[in-house]
Amino acid sequence: MEKYDETRMDAALEKLLTRATEPSVPEGAEARLMLAIQSVGQQVNVVPFQPRPRIQSWTVGLPLAAALALGIYIGSKDTFDAYLPDAITDGVSADMSDSMPSTGLDDAESYAEGDVT
Repeated sequence: MEKYDETRMDAALEKLLTRATEPSVPEGAEARLMLAIQSVGQQVNVVPFQPRPRIQSWTVGLPLAAALALGIYIGSKDTFDAYLPDAITDGVSADMSDSMPSTGLDDAESYAEGDVT
């Protein structure tokens, strides 16, 4: 492909513009156009948007705060057990004391088999 030559492009444009003529507008065209616009009934095509229900700004942070609290508890390695009820911490600390890290697959398999205790 050829390189862009500005002088050749300008010359070609000038040659094209010398051949161009200015279009003439017929007499009374504007009045006929306005009459045609007024005669056609314009339809109102406005779609009303319902406002979204307002979400409280603090509700967005709830899942993040819960994840942070869970991360702090898991990272503490049994130091918060004295502050929490035994019903919560016994199951978690028993799982954490195992030699193998818990992935949750055993719990998922037992739940799928119907053993939910």
